[in-house]
Amino acid sequence: MESATERIYRWLLLDPKASWTQKDLAARAACSRGYVSRVVASLTSSGVLARPYKNRVVLASPAKLLTLWAARRVLPRPVFVATRRPPEAMERALAARPGAALTLFRAAWHRTSFMETSSLEAYVIRPSLRTAVRRIGAPSPTPTPVALYPSEGAELEGAERVDGVLLVSVPQTFVDLLAAGGQGPRVAFQLARAHGLLGE
Repeated sequence: MESATERIYRWLLLDPKASWTQKDLAARAACSRGYVSRVVASLTSSGVLARPYKNRVVLASPAKLLTLWAARRVLPRPVFVATRRPPEAMERALAARPGAALTLFRAAWHRTSFMETSSLEAYVIRPSLRTAVRRIGAPSPTPTPVALYPSEGAELEGAERVDGVLLVSVPQTFVDLLAAGGQGPRVAFQLARAHGLLGE
């Protein structure tokens, strides 16, 4: 299960120009104000957040926050799916019901057309996971190019529709790619460059 710290990071990155009260962050991240206070103090002392307004913080360094998030990101254990359906058909099947959004290489491909992929990775809210698997194939005991990651819903915050397909947010895709390893970092930095995610 995702930590409250990651949920705080996500909200800060989803609206990087916003100013936040600790109360707002606690409500969005579903945690206590005391917890937010500790995270905010740590991020402020490291230069990630600034306090230009009384009782409010702003994101001073999105790149630093992305690095912090990527360092702690651990992908949930996926359900692998055996299927003969092409990725486009699977995307349509997942799009037919709410609660699923593409991530990792497939999401990056839709946003940048860099490193074409036949794999499909998506977050699916837990109550819909079994149905989603059945819609596109059958569970596989061994890894396949189709991986569905169970989600409590937080990963879908800030999702947007691109090419008619729901994709997790750009920051979420970036940290997921770094956590995936292999070719993930290469694709992540291509995504970051295309979307100005790391600033300069």
